[in-house]
Amino acid sequence: MMRRFLLAVTGLALPAALAAQGSIRVEAGGAGADFAASGRVPAYPVEALRALGAEVLPAAGGFRVVLLGDTIRFWTDSPFFTARAAVLQLVHPVVADDSGPCIPAQFFLEWLPAAFPGRLTLAGNVLTNTVAPAARPVTPASRQRIVILDPGHGGPDPGKIGPGGLLEKNEALRLARALEALLVERGYEVHLTRTRDTLIALDDRPHIANRLKDGRPSALFVSLHFNSVTQRSVRGFETFFLSEARTEDERRVAEMENAAVAFEGGPAAAIPVEEAILNGLRNEFYVRASSDLADEVQRSIRAVHDGPDRGVKRAGFRVLIGALMPAVLVEAAFISNPVEARAIGTATFRQSIARAVAQAIERFFVQHEHLWGAGGS
Repeated sequence: MMRRFLLAVTGLALPAALAAQGSIRVEAGGAGADFAASGRVPAYPVEALRALGAEVLPAAGGFRVVLLGDTIRFWTDSPFFTARAAVLQLVHPVVADDSGPCIPAQFFLEWLPAAFPGRLTLAGNVLTNTVAPAARPVTPASRQRIVILDPGHGGPDPGKIGPGGLLEKNEALRLARALEALLVERGYEVHLTRTRDTLIALDDRPHIANRLKDGRPSALFVSLHFNSVTQRSVRGFETFFLSEARTEDERRVAEMENAAVAFEGGPAAAIPVEEAILNGLRNEFYVRASSDLADEVQRSIRAVHDGPDRGVKRAGFRVLIGALMPAVLVEAAFISNPVEARAIGTATFRQSIARAVAQAIERFFVQHEHLWGAGGS
């Protein structure tokens, strides 16, 4: 039956309206999300399967999808997949871009509704899981994925000020809110170090994160910022993790962000960077994991940001020192650049960066699930 269905559909073109529209809405359990097609051949990101209620797991050469009790196995750069003990073929291969695997639209628009009749329905461009539970099953506390988001600056500390009076503190909070919504939708426990325009001491932020982690292993910390230099033509994005700065530019960014301590009142306690790094990180696991998380964030933003990729960097940020979890600081764009400043103030840019960081966090957790016990609590 499945092979006959495959032979019947592999030569068909996509429905004209859907192919032209290039987007699909996926709904399950009363929630929904929209996904745009990418590539020369229309394809949707693997996140669309998660939105449908599927579990996506890494596998050698590709990934596995567990959906409605069935396991479907894909291989990257191959049109073949397996389901129900059958080897099946799509017209085009599964591909991977900087944001992760993308599956040809044919799989969503033709194969899934036919393979799960009545349970997965397609009406127009809306694919619905009709049997998904209304609420996500509660994850045991010991396995709950926790993300602490840290919107930079706040209160009397505006951060950097862009053209037209754009304030870094406001845009960092808006970005954190957008990212929070996406992560909560995916089932994460999400906390913000500040939820309003208030000043939180730099040294307090990692301690807030540790308290919210509450001894649970699967947690990470992401501090959100926008960069600034005197040369307004400079553009791009970069992600930092805590280590000793190696270049003048790394030291410049660390000094710029650490300067916020001046708004806290009283003399700033000196932090010998090397000692702080050794004492602040529980063990080498956090250094390696933070570097990996920074790599994922940088790779993911690269897919949606039209500015230069300035790479993964390291420096002694006060806001990261002492966080007992993988921790990174994201400089999502240059607020000092007039072009990027205009983008920073838009919901479109904010959502694209938030979605990219959410995808990076998802990939990081999947790839490091087996390591959480190694870092201790």
